[in-house]
Amino acid sequence: MDEPPSAPRAGVINRENWIGELPPHVREAMEARMTRISVAPGLPVKRAGEAATRIFQVESGFLSLIGLHVDGREALITIYAAGNCFSETAVIARRNHNHTTIALTPAVLRQIERDDFWELYHRFPEIPEALCRKFAQAISRQMASREQRATQRLGQRIATMFANLAEHAGEQDDDGGTRITLPITHSNIADIFDVTRQSVHREVSHLKQLQIVEKRHGAWVVIDRDRLRQICTY
Repeated sequence: MDEPPSAPRAGVINRENWIGELPPHVREAMEARMTRISVAPGLPVKRAGEAATRIFQVESGFLSLIGLHVDGREALITIYAAGNCFSETAVIARRNHNHTTIALTPAVLRQIERDDFWELYHRFPEIPEALCRKFAQAISRQMASREQRATQRLGQRIATMFANLAEHAGEQDDDGGTRITLPITHSNIADIFDVTRQSVHREVSHLKQLQIVEKRHGAWVVIDRDRLRQICTY
């Protein structure tokens, strides 16, 4: 069952775009201050511990937000897609970045310098209002994610993740499936759900046995999106 548009969605990808939702004259003032940069796969846009000097918006491509385990291993937290804005929290809180952001695919970003952002923030009340909505929605998604963890089996949550990836990062495959264009590994999935790789392998193997997902030429392919949605909801 599809959720209503206003419902929080606890997916690994979302396309939340608060800048795009601004009134046209405010959005145009913001975009006039932004510059474009291109980032190659594997290169960082910002690193944990660096000063927050600008705010970014994804124009094309995908980027990963990376945290660190206590033992120093990297962990995938979320994926930014076209439209997503990031680094506002660090700029507004006047603190350094807590996490690292790395390009997963070739990406084009728009960026606005901190001083330009603050000038527009104080000139247009629509900007703090839009950011309040974004932060409230982020809290709602966090609560939805906790609820899913408490009420859904791991298999359901992994199925929901594949459905989310197919929706936001899927391309039609030559054989009729939906090819996920991102390099997602079992370790990444384990990080997202804070479980072991063995648990992920067991649940993904079950989806393969049901002929719902499979790996083709190193990429995940969703074979049957209807059956995948059914698993998400029971």
